Amino acid sequence: MAEIREQFSSLNGHIATAITNKDFNRAVTLDQARQDILKDLCLMDMSGIDESFFAFIEQCAKENAELIETIEKEMEHLTFHQSRTRKAQVAYTN
Repeated sequence: MAEIREQFSSLNGHIATAITNKDFNRAVTLDQARQDILKDLCLMDMSGIDESFFAFIEQCAKENAELIETIEKEMEHLTFHQSRTRKAQVAYTN
């Protein structure tokens, strides 16, 4: 179980870095690998998986959700400013 936790943690760190760097293709690819680990876990004997592992997975998901929310807010902010810039350009050229 320690090896799976280490792999999951490593993938989660790489996903967080990819999201922070706005490398969304890499984040999606890494997330797919992480999902594959979760699918493999579902096929395992559940008696070997303790509650702390599930708490760990939930914490990783929470951290990624917070990063995604931050990026979404940044994108919203950029879209707003781009819209204002376009309106100003149109007003200036007319």
